[in-house]
Amino acid sequence: MRTVIVTGSREANALARVLPEAVCVDGGSPGEIANATAVIDASHPCERDTHDAVQAVCLRDSIPLLRLRRPEWSAVAGDRWIEVNSAQAAHAALPPTLKRVFLCLSASDRTAFRGDEARWYLIRSRKDDRAREGLADFDLTTQSGPYSAESEAALMRAHRIDTLITRNAGGAGAYPKIAAANALGLRVILLNRPTVTCQTASTVEDATAWLAAL
Repeated sequence: MRTVIVTGSREANALARVLPEAVCVDGGSPGEIANATAVIDASHPCERDTHDAVQAVCLRDSIPLLRLRRPEWSAVAGDRWIEVNSAQAAHAALPPTLKRVFLCLSASDRTAFRGDEARWYLIRSRKDDRAREGLADFDLTTQSGPYSAESEAALMRAHRIDTLITRNAGGAGAYPKIAAANALGLRVILLNRPTVTCQTASTVEDATAWLAAL
């Protein structure tokens, strides 16, 4: 059995340790799954393009496909979320009175904010590449985790942030910015995850059980 794991999340790394015989492929190379007998897509929970490409190959070649992604965040007391389904909707949801935005989205999603001359953006990116952003007024932070609510709050205060825009990634690693925004009373615009039509699992244990049942 040739099991392929599409990587891009912490769950993918954990699954690879449990299934050392599996083949791990980058989310940007869906063609490498063509000869698989089973595919577990463990790319980032909010990734849309990778999943669509993987699913297209699996449907074409009749390969069993599972989408593994950790549980999403659920609103609790103190959350002030506006939930939207696209980056374009997130930009449209920005009130004119809010001018300093912490933008924690993928590079492709950030293109929806190009041409906005009314606001200043703080971009969290792993690449210090200002030229590719194309935003009118912004700065970059390439600081990597682990993050804490305190460090995220300090960053937001230092840059006088009034709005956080982020994806519903779920998990503990990315949650500190939500906690920090809550503590500071900031507006949070949250991009919902894309829906999927294949079978899903939320834990590595569930994924290995699915595989064993094939």
